[in-house]
Amino acid sequence: MAVTRVTIAPKEGGPNDSLSIHSQSGQLEARKFSGSGSDTDIMTSSARAYVSALNKLLTWNARRSQQAAQSNSEDDDAATESVAAEPMQVVESTP
Repeated sequence: MAVTRVTIAPKEGGPNDSLSIHSQSGQLEARKFSGSGSDTDIMTSSARAYVSALNKLLTWNARRSQQAAQSNSEDDDAATESVAAEPMQVVESTP
């Protein structure tokens, strides 16, 4: 059984640039994504590990883009006027 571990560190300034703030030091650092794979064939094991690391990178980038879009829409919502809603009438029903 072959077990493979792969680490991906995207190039700074590239399309998958993944800088983040380190939680303890507060410094801006490049993120690294690791993946592992296992199979009876070393090539398949390596491919599984690489795909696993790529999936982590793509998921992190998608989540980061989604959070940026949400924060932009919240800023837009705060800039618009608020509209008061009409109160709803509550009707009790007995079985």
